[in-house]
Amino acid sequence: MEALEASEIYLKTPRVKPHLGLTRVSALLDALGHPEEGLACIHIAGTNGKGSTAVFLEKILLEAGYRVGRYNSPELLTVNERILFGGEPIADGELSALFAALEEPVRRAEAVCQEKISPFEMWTAAAFRYFREKQCDYVVLETGMGGAEDATNVLVYPYLTILTRISLDHTAYLGQTLTEIARVKAGIIKEGCVTRTVLSAPQVPEVAAVIREEAEKRGNTVTFIDPPPPKKHYRMHEVLFYPGYGDIRVGLPGVYQIENAYLALTAAKILGITIFPAQCGITFARHPARMEILRENPLLLFDGGHNPGGIDALMASLDRYLGKDTARTVIYAAMADKDSSACLARLAASPTKFLFTEVSDNPRALPYGELLRRAEEQGIRGEGYPTLREALARAEEIGLPTIVCGSLYLYADFSDLLSRSVDPKRR
Repeated sequence: MEALEASEIYLKTPRVKPHLGLTRVSALLDALGHPEEGLACIHIAGTNGKGSTAVFLEKILLEAGYRVGRYNSPELLTVNERILFGGEPIADGELSALFAALEEPVRRAEAVCQEKISPFEMWTAAAFRYFREKQCDYVVLETGMGGAEDATNVLVYPYLTILTRISLDHTAYLGQTLTEIARVKAGIIKEGCVTRTVLSAPQVPEVAAVIREEAEKRGNTVTFIDPPPPKKHYRMHEVLFYPGYGDIRVGLPGVYQIENAYLALTAAKILGITIFPAQCGITFARHPARMEILRENPLLLFDGGHNPGGIDALMASLDRYLGKDTARTVIYAAMADKDSSACLARLAASPTKFLFTEVSDNPRALPYGELLRRAEEQGIRGEGYPTLREALARAEEIGLPTIVCGSLYLYADFSDLLSRSVDPKRR
């Protein structure tokens, strides 16, 4: 089966307006015989860092010899990437079979709740069924949006709960303040958590207070990690010291990965993982589109940071590795529902040549002309290009270190240009 056919399975699922809640997915899982029950799920919520933390932990568990599933979104290139087993995306044939098996349960569930099941709810149910069939020892499960009413939150007995950094994002759905958003994210904390443990990244005081309150309310112990400050680094890879595991070269570039790696290592400690798998998992983890170095000289780097918190993390890394006053070219695109103005203000803090473009074939994409207008309102000058190809060609002419960022969805446009624009050796 061609990969395109697998994609069509997703494209043909009913498109309804995104709305949160557990009624529909619960009805679907009931029709499927509750495949989520009995899975040892490590549930991860947060605003930034979910994906990297999940990848680190997945790799550690694989190195330790466990059968591991991982569920994440959005995909970068193919929908198969949403459901992984053993670190590999689900095969087209298995994906087809999963969705074929969902047809009748979806009809029954929709008849019960008198609502259409959303695509994300279908994917979540399909993932649980697949992981059950594969007899996973552990499932690393990322929330899609929020926490309390995210489809993944049907879990009654998660094995371990992890919260990455929480900041403002998806405010139309999750709340207008950090406290409101933190309450939603902390909704994944459960009385039935097997380890009764919540691991959290460092949080601002109002967020930390909410997490403590929700954990105490549900009989969980919360641990806020205290990662060491950055010290040594090799090119753009940090060297992290973790008690009991020693010095570890972090496989994902970026100073902010210290925090994500530390979260994963703390989880590994709770799970009883020994030194060698823990070290190998952190060092050999790979996660495309997160400060992915595509060429070293001159630098060409892609980062999926798409909200102010993500851009702050990117800028901290660029300032550390390039120097705050080093001129650079930024190719930027954004979704219309993101705070692009705040992101641009952060990116403009260093000498920057802006090239604006837009994500192709995505109804949520912000037109590059609107990006130009928003930038000009802040006194930021740039050039606009209708396609990423044209923006990259201009960046090549400029010859500065080039950063492509603003949306994970832009990575799909980037993929077919890599062989012509980038060295084949990708880090």
